[in-house]
Amino acid sequence: MTHPDSTIERLIKLAGERDMPSPEGTERARQAAHESWTRMVKAREATPRRSRFKLPGFALAAGVAAVGVLLWTQKPMTAPPELVAHVATLQGDARLEEGSAETAARVSLPIHAGAKLSTGDGRIALTFGDSLSLRVDRHTRLRLDGREQITLLSGALYVDSGGINAVPALRIETPAGAVRHVGTQYQVRVAGDVTFVRVREGRVLLNGESGATTDIAAGDELQVSGAELRWRRGLPSFGEDWEWPAGIAPALQIENRPLGEFITWVAREHGWQVRFVDDALQSRAAEIRLHGSLDPADGAAMLERVALVTGVPLSARDGVLWVGK
Repeated sequence: MTHPDSTIERLIKLAGERDMPSPEGTERARQAAHESWTRMVKAREATPRRSRFKLPGFALAAGVAAVGVLLWTQKPMTAPPELVAHVATLQGDARLEEGSAETAARVSLPIHAGAKLSTGDGRIALTFGDSLSLRVDRHTRLRLDGREQITLLSGALYVDSGGINAVPALRIETPAGAVRHVGTQYQVRVAGDVTFVRVREGRVLLNGESGATTDIAAGDELQVSGAELRWRRGLPSFGEDWEWPAGIAPALQIENRPLGEFITWVAREHGWQVRFVDDALQSRAAEIRLHGSLDPADGAAMLERVALVTGVPLSARDGVLWVGK
């Protein structure tokens, strides 16, 4: 006859090596074993002598149950996927793949590590943390590897870190290497094996496949194809190439905010310089309060509406936002 102890020993060996149980798990297993043993003793006392030979089977069952409780309490729990970003704004269609599931993007949708994002004729803006904005152009595919890294497979994206003094870590993997920013606004575009990096504000560092680091400053564009580098320098911070990110920007909540704050925001989004016609109007801009809401999709219409409501003329010409007549 097989001894109960040897049977339990084989069960434990089959379960494989595990981490040492926690104090709480050990206590639960001990209590389960104690309760099973107590029930067995009481049953033995109440059972006629000729039936007691059956009780070792009950003891074996109690021991197996105690081992099962202990192993269950120590089963490792799968960690939930890391939350990376949220959908801020959406124009048209964009799709998310998380594992085997595919979902249509929608505003406020959380995105987790490992998800793949693709846009067709639509555009989408994501927020990372409190300040970093990632805008994704049409016909783009990327993978969100984690809070600090994404991989751009094809298409274009725009990054606004939130200003020179706000520097959330973000690395963009491309065929040309890893792109890292130093408090900036910039675009990255991948077309086949060619990578474009263009900087509007601040600086960007490109860590190439060879290990060399290339510094790209504001106004510069670098095109990388294999080992070949092509530069364009002195490019403007405004114009058609920068308008698509402004059109998908998360809207500024203007309710009861000063006009001056709106002027600063809209100028930054479009890469404009700001000029007030006089100091008195600049002081007034800090006192005038706005109400309602705005749609960043049409910059000209937005300026026209604010000018109409406040009575302060606003016009953009050649990269300058003029405030006043």
